[in-house]
Parts: sequence; C-alpha cells; structure tokens
Amino acid sequence: MLLELHTETTMDERNTIKGWDFYEEETTRAVKDKKMINPSLDLTNACNLNCPYCYKEEKDSKRKNRRANELSIEETCRVIKDFKKLGAKTVNIVGAGEPTIDPYFRDVINCIYENDMTSVLFTNGIAFESNDELIDFCYMRDVSVVLKCNSRSPLVQDLVCGRKGYSEKRDKALLHLMDAGFNDIVPTRLGLNTMVFKGNIEEIPAMHKWCRDNNVYPMAGEYIPSGRTAGGDFMGYESLKDFGCEEGQEISSLLMPISSRERSMLLSTIYEIDKSMEIERSEGFAYYGGGACTQTLGVYVDIQGDIWPCVAKMWKNGSRWIKAPFGNIRDGGNISDIWDSSRFMSDVRDNFDGSCMYKKGLL
Repeated sequence: MLLELHTETTMDERNTIKGWDFYEEETTRAVKDKKMINPSLDLTNACNLNCPYCYKEEKDSKRKNRRANELSIEETCRVIKDFKKLGAKTVNIVGAGEPTIDPYFRDVINCIYENDMTSVLFTNGIAFESNDELIDFCYMRDVSVVLKCNSRSPLVQDLVCGRKGYSEKRDKALLHLMDAGFNDIVPTRLGLNTMVFKGNIEEIPAMHKWCRDNNVYPMAGEYIPSGRTAGGDFMGYESLKDFGCEEGQEISSLLMPISSRERSMLLSTIYEIDKSMEIERSEGFAYYGGGACTQTLGVYVDIQGDIWPCVAKMWKNGSRWIKAPFGNIRDGGNISDIWDSSRFMSDVRDNFDGSCMYKKGLL
C-alpha cells in the first residue's frame, strides 16, 4: 500500500522522485539564500554498454573506456562534503559511464548517506539483474534508482545501446527493484530514463501510462546537446563502426531526433493521460511527464574534476555558449566560489522555473 501524500499543494508527489521532491518554498528559499540543493557528479567513464547517443562521450569516439585521470575516492568524497557544506540535500550520480562498475561505487553511496543526503542513481541496471545484495544495499542507503529504458522492444533497445541481450537484463533488474519496494512509497524511489527519438516515439505514451500505473517516475525527454548528441542531433556515427553497414544504418535511422510537430502531438497525448489521472504538471518542466529539473540548483563535477553548471557541459556568456568548465578541483577550482560568484549561475538561480534551457525544442 502506498504511503499518504503530504498535504501541501505546491508539488504533486506522484510526479517526482525521492531526492527531487523539493517544494516551491524550498527552491525559492534556496535561490534567495544561494543554497545548492541538487548537485551532480560522475563516477567512472567505463561502461558495459556503448550507447551511440551517449551525451557524456566524445562524439568521435568508438567506445567508452576508463580514463587514466579519473577522480580518486578521496577526491570524490571531498566533492560530496563540499556539496553538503553548500546546502545540498541530494547528489545525482549521473555517469560518466555506468556508476555501479566503479570499484568505489559503494564507498561513494556510503559517503553521501553518511552526510545525510539522498543519492539519485542513473544506471543501466545490469548490476541489479542478479545481485539481490546490491539491491538491498541501495535500498538501505536511501538510494533512488533511475533505470535506462528506451524501448520495450528487445530489438530496438539492444540496437540503440550497443549490446545484444541488454533488454532482458534490464527487465529483470526492473522487476527486482519493484519487488524490493523501490516504488512502494510516494514520492517513488524508482524512475525510468527515456531518450525520445524516431525509433521509439510511438511507444512513449504506453510507457508513460505504465509508469503512472506502477508509481514509477517517467523521465522521458529529448537529447541533451552534448557528446554524441551535440547540438541536439545524433552524432555518434563512429560508435557504429563495429556493426555491419546495414545494421549501422538502421541504428542511425532509429536515433534521428523527432520533429517539432511530433513533439507537440506527443506532449498533447501525454498531457491527456496525466489529466485523466489528475496528476499535476510543473509550470516549467524538463521532461514530457511535466516533471521539473532542479539540477540547475547545483553544479556538476565530472570524472576528471571539471566543474560545470550542468551535464550539458556549456554555459552562456552574453549571447555566446561557452563549452569550457568553470574550473577544476585539482587546479584550485573552488566549488563554493563558482557557485557564489559566477554570473551565469546567478542568472540561472534568478530565472529558475524547473525547465531545461539546453534541450532542443525548449520543452
């Protein structure tokens, strides 16, 4: 049985995930007091998939590998403690590869938990397919899990993530997470992260409805304009070179971005699904389901220690978009100074409404 909802009406707790459940009063106070509440960090760049649409990987790379200069566990924990000092209540573990294969994954989760913050873990779920002990570990450490799910078709899903058999592993992981109770409370502790493209657009309404029916947070949206999806378009052609010509062409065709007309029609369909279930959508939203993004009320520290305003890895100076970090923690870059003093971060806070300034199409 689901727990009762809070009585405040400024946020529908059915339309968020634990760790992102900030009420309007809390975000307003964070902006006023220059508090950071929802920062993000990377773990290893290594990955057991090779998604051609990976926004964290260079567009001309053939595959994902561990980097020689990745942050140590000591450096990562110092970053987490800096986040805490600045007011953070949540830490998003967003990549750069698959976080659960980082040798210090559990140490990072423990560090976040011991500093009284919530971990929101973005994962492909392979590690959860047959490891109940790892699921129990994450459950007891108050981790919310966001699972990759681009298609319920095994053929489409396996093609667009670069690994045959992934779909079956993901589905088993999803069932295990649900059996463990990650979606038994409100706000839920389970989400599905879906990139929307030509090859899966017709599935999105049914996937959205399934999420609503099962208390899973739907995080569907378009490409982040970075890496293999630079500019909001599919650019990961180098990663397809291990496929045959015909299969590579099929994958690139599947991954073409949707049109503005397709987006409008899809949003209208999803809106009607939510309306029928009396689910409130944020006025400013970053995901098709009407969910807000609060990650801009924080910074992002990547696996090499570079400090960015967002995982999109760019910021604006006047009318120009700058694709360079604010600084690096190893070279004297100070997270607190950047958060307090950057004009761009100040503008982001002052104009915060939960929408995404980066995504193509301006959701």
